[in-house]
Amino acid sequence: MKHTSRLYSCALCHDQAVICTYCDRGQIYCSKTCSQAARIKSCREAETRYQLTPGGKHKHAARQKRYRMRQKEKVTDHGSVITTHHGLLETVKNKTTEVDVAHISTQKRCCVCKKSVSPWLRTSFLRYYSAKSSMDLSYLRPP
Repeated sequence: MKHTSRLYSCALCHDQAVICTYCDRGQIYCSKTCSQAARIKSCREAETRYQLTPGGKHKHAARQKRYRMRQKEKVTDHGSVITTHHGLLETVKNKTTEVDVAHISTQKRCCVCKKSVSPWLRTSFLRYYSAKSSMDLSYLRPP
């Protein structure tokens, strides 16, 4: 059987991504950036849900009380330092980048290992069957 690649849509940015059979572990995000951003979003949503529970409300109130106590100890209203010189930024000329047309190809590449993949793409996961489940092992059991 020739190894095919899987075409999927990223769950966060909705870009189409291709992943080869060797790298495919059920990914739903196209890159590490998308997976980290989704993880941060998920954690924030969980924190918000937790703060709506009675235990979360009590812990949040205790944390805010400790914060207010720390704020009382801080000395504020220091005078600001007057700066008289205005710094100018150096101008930077943007360099134009030339795109090598020969380098751009229509061949698909794996989003993980960046190797070229087969033009035949599947949209579903592969089903792996273990050898133990397909074999008749009744002769190994004691009578």
